[in-house]
Amino acid sequence: MAPPAPSRNFEQNSPITTILRQICESYPESSCLRELLQNADDAHATEIEYILDTKSYNDAPLIHEGLREYHGPALLAKNNSVFTDKDFESLASIGDSGKRDDPASTGKYGQGFNSCFHWTDGPWILSRQWLLFLDPHRDWSRDGGRPGGPAYDVVDGQDSIEVQNHLKTFQSTKHDTSKAVNGTVIRIPLRTKAQARKSKIVDREIPTEEIVEALHELGKEIREGGMLFLRHIRKVIARVDDSVLWQAQVVGATDKDTRVMQRVPEAFKEMYTPLSQNRRSDKLSMAFQVNVEFSEGALSSVHSFAVQHYMNVSSSFPALNEWARKRKLYPWVAVAAPLHLPQHEFPRGRLFSCLRLPVETNQPVHIHGLFSIVPDRGRLSSSSQTSSDLGAEWNRFMFEQCVSTAWTNLLVSRSPVAWSYERFALWPRINVSDNREPWSYLDDLVMDQVIAQDLPVWSTPFHCVATQDGYFAPQGDDTQTYGDAFRSARLPLVVLEPCMHEKLLDRASGLSKLIPVISPQLLRRFLLKDYLEQKPHGSSSLLLQYCLLDFMQGTADAGVEACMHDELRKVRLWPTMQKFLVTLEKAPLFLPRDTQEMELFATSRPSETLDINSLTPQVSKFMQAYVEHHPNTNTIRRRKLSDLEVDWQHVYPVESLSLQISVLARDIKNDTTLWNIWNWLCARSKEETEDLATSSKSLDHLFIVPLHPSRIGRFAPSDATQTTLLVQDEDWLRDLLDDLSEKDKDSLNFVLDNKVLPVNTIQLLRSVASERSDLAFATPDNLRSLLGWLAANKDAFTQLSTQRRERLMQHLRLLTEQCTTPLDNASKWILKQKLQQLPLFSQVYAEAPYKEYSSRTSCIGSSSRSVRVWASLP
Repeated sequence: MAPPAPSRNFEQNSPITTILRQICESYPESSCLRELLQNADDAHATEIEYILDTKSYNDAPLIHEGLREYHGPALLAKNNSVFTDKDFESLASIGDSGKRDDPASTGKYGQGFNSCFHWTDGPWILSRQWLLFLDPHRDWSRDGGRPGGPAYDVVDGQDSIEVQNHLKTFQSTKHDTSKAVNGTVIRIPLRTKAQARKSKIVDREIPTEEIVEALHELGKEIREGGMLFLRHIRKVIARVDDSVLWQAQVVGATDKDTRVMQRVPEAFKEMYTPLSQNRRSDKLSMAFQVNVEFSEGALSSVHSFAVQHYMNVSSSFPALNEWARKRKLYPWVAVAAPLHLPQHEFPRGRLFSCLRLPVETNQPVHIHGLFSIVPDRGRLSSSSQTSSDLGAEWNRFMFEQCVSTAWTNLLVSRSPVAWSYERFALWPRINVSDNREPWSYLDDLVMDQVIAQDLPVWSTPFHCVATQDGYFAPQGDDTQTYGDAFRSARLPLVVLEPCMHEKLLDRASGLSKLIPVISPQLLRRFLLKDYLEQKPHGSSSLLLQYCLLDFMQGTADAGVEACMHDELRKVRLWPTMQKFLVTLEKAPLFLPRDTQEMELFATSRPSETLDINSLTPQVSKFMQAYVEHHPNTNTIRRRKLSDLEVDWQHVYPVESLSLQISVLARDIKNDTTLWNIWNWLCARSKEETEDLATSSKSLDHLFIVPLHPSRIGRFAPSDATQTTLLVQDEDWLRDLLDDLSEKDKDSLNFVLDNKVLPVNTIQLLRSVASERSDLAFATPDNLRSLLGWLAANKDAFTQLSTQRRERLMQHLRLLTEQCTTPLDNASKWILKQKLQQLPLFSQVYAEAPYKEYSSRTSCIGSSSRSVRVWASLP
């Protein structure tokens, strides 16, 4: 017995309009233009033109009167790639497109084209000789026997008035409708109000203004890089009727860039076509620069991008590879960085999967990859999936292994010029706001690769260097203060934002790498081998300051002397009065105590005297303190009294004379140099009190003692009889000497002219004279020296008044009485001889009858044997 037949049938099926409505609900309305662009790129088209045709066509007859409602305003998308028979067949299989099995295409779901149903209920496609009318509602097409999508050969049927009337709606493309179309035109009649009322897909009228706005939005997107990751499309035009809204073109910056850019689709095919025999490597990196030329109305602009592609044949996880291949996901990524823009004008980085995704990354580059994304292209799978999801795993692999590598390669490719343009503007940003997303830790991944491979991508003021070839510093006070100085020394200094500098140290520590962070010690070592400056300048003084900074701050490991001997000995950093920078190889150098001392010795040994005006105040203060506490340093010291013996001829030059000459005529009345010398000598004597007698001997042969009137004498004349009298203004003897000078200015010899000397000079000379018995200095309070000087100038005292003579005699008697040490016979005899020579005594005489007598000044010479006094004298 035969089995029973079914009584009823409940076959599962869904109207095409329901499927299209669901697609439109999944795909955002704004994706329509992008999907048309993506489809053209997958078809290897190089150009696409969007045309909003605002006209309505009322010609009759038509193939079917039901098509008349689609003859109103429409958006046309024209590209230069033909629609193949396979493409037409794929279009009929919603969600089961032939693109699924084509590794060279980007579309994966076969639904992108259907996003155009947001705007229309019946799109048309004209390509080659075919004109396809899609009728998902099957309103009019059922009458022709082929409902849903009848296609007509319009070349064979070009004599048909009905065909001609339909082709008129394509006249805005400027195509010769009598010939087959060598390209594709998709016509999207805009949904009318009447169609919206009955549509089972989208119940909304589409005005032309909405399409204009969408075209403008697409233009903005393309201007900011929307075409960068398309493999074939190089030109896009948008117009309304005959008026161009905007047009954009991507061109290589150079012929070489163009060739590399054109190589990308071929490389993709070689890398990912199954069993490809042309694959050269499992990894491929390509870099080039492109210009996006964009014009809108009367305005035009060129935006440059550095693009870096990276392709890896697969991941290291077979299960993940299998899952990805089924979804046409391949390890192909690229990053594109805007060039020559101020950082505040950088566009916000976005994610791309060939076309832009509605995902901002807050990174300075656009990131492309064949990521796992949800069907509506709104987000990555990882954005809402768990970590065990293969989509999330794929995206992690793409960012960790591929995007980070592409970005690192971009930095390498930009390294020849990055130091003078963007510097670190194209590096991954630190601390991106949302650290849950896979792009938020790219800074760690990229920096790890840079450190581990020691890549030369760190920008300095001169070039890019590898990690171990640079010196790193966080941006701050030091880099601001010393930046120009470091540049003048051509120090390869890498200045980073503090957060980036901290990140570098942290990542390097994890990789067991040492980062050379700039320090005074490192700078000293660098300068030791690389600093070649000759003349002092503002930067050289700051370099010296930084070199000594650890000592100035008390953080150095070694002493200053060791530093100067080992690390600064051969560095030309020390400014001299000769206006040259010198090393410490011919040490020691003289450190002037102040500008007065420096100017005093400016002409003496200028190549050995530091120019303290060319030191920073901090260095000058530090060195003064150091030298004061370490007076015997072998590198830098102060001038001593003994140095004046060498400096004298340059500081206070006199003609080269015999040592027998002790006095020279010289106008010393306004001699400031002599005053400055003695001022310096007085100051030094206070510092060298322990050995003043020895140190003063270096002055012996110098013409340094000012004598009255207008003469200059040696400090220690060779003739011991040439004693110089030291008299201060407050001494009673000063009035006596002034008296004699008024009567005869040449009558006195070897009297110190204290009027051209600092006030404390005589005190110094007295101190020296007290320690050196060989010095020919006389003082009013020393009997021996005073009698010697009086004897040498005895002729001048014949003119003394009786009152002054008596005052002098009284002073001599007082000095005799004050002698604390008894005089031996020899000393007494010498003093007696000198005293007898002085014309200080009165000789009394009278003539008969001796009633009157007279007196005269006289000495007690050898001719005066005795004195006889008559008793009858009054």
